Amino acid sequence: WRSRQEENEMKIPVDTCNTVIFDLGNVLIRYSEAFCLDQFDFDPDIRERVANAVFRSSAWYEGDKGTYGPDDWCDAFIANDPEIEEEIRLVYDRLCECIQPADYTLDLISWFRERGYRVYYLSNYSEGLYEMTKDRLSFIETFDGGVFSWQEKCLKPESQIYQTLLERYQIDPAKALFFDDIEENAAAACREGIHGVVFTPSVAFDILHNR
Repeated sequence: WRSRQEENEMKIPVDTCNTVIFDLGNVLIRYSEAFCLDQFDFDPDIRERVANAVFRSSAWYEGDKGTYGPDDWCDAFIANDPEIEEEIRLVYDRLCECIQPADYTLDLISWFRERGYRVYYLSNYSEGLYEMTKDRLSFIETFDGGVFSWQEKCLKPESQIYQTLLERYQIDPAKALFFDDIEENAAAACREGIHGVVFTPSVAFDILHNR
């Protein structure tokens, strides 16, 4: 008997692919609403209300979808709970804290580069958060290309966003690996003919140390 993660790691066809596609959040960067909220001395009730108004709200989803840009995203969060506008604004001003680097990122990208892979990103990401965190995403400047959801007005796991990436960069899905931390998104990639893999840090360790 093997866990699903162990089966995933064993099935990664790194030797038969020439393209790797990375999700960003919880793949090449760490995403944590808790880490962001830890920067503030909110009482538990206020902390929960802020989390619901910002990170867990439909406005977050709509930001990823491109409905809101940097100029109106914060207003959408405030509309969810106007009584705590001050706290929401404080969090919004430091929203970049929900994005932190992962210690294996550059090594993992280099591993694929050294083996001749083309490298792309495919991420559900809002324009507002991108503007706040683009310095922490500087590694994507070395990529061959990629797709952000806010730019395309569609999200994983919708078929359209995968097809946009494949067609724009003339990627052969049968020779492409896609790493995403959400099983539904990896499964959607598989439906498009891509080798979708559910990512955890142990996948990076396996690639870097056992292959």
